[in-house]
Amino acid sequence: MKSWQVILAPDFLADLFELYQFVTLKDGQQKAKQLVTKLEKAARSLKDFPERGHRLPELATMGIQDILEMVIPPYRILYKIQSTNVHILACIDSRRDLDQILIRRSL
Repeated sequence: MKSWQVILAPDFLADLFELYQFVTLKDGQQKAKQLVTKLEKAARSLKDFPERGHRLPELATMGIQDILEMVIPPYRILYKIQSTNVHILACIDSRRDLDQILIRRSL
């Protein structure tokens, strides 16, 4: 079995921090912590089988095939597999405009 290393990108960590702040204001610190922990745990679980994600349909039309996603509704964890590394790129609310976010970040 291949050994994978999960690398959390700064954008992913910033997404979790923004989400934590938003949920804290809306639903309280405990709910925010539970959500962020759940998302980080899901991202780290990709070390066991990163191929389980699927390509983003929004990017497939542009010929970008190397960014995958894992969905934890309503959030999308975007990642890329390179060699033995799984780079966790972003955590995006699926209700937001993914194209605009990706353009802004130049993923």
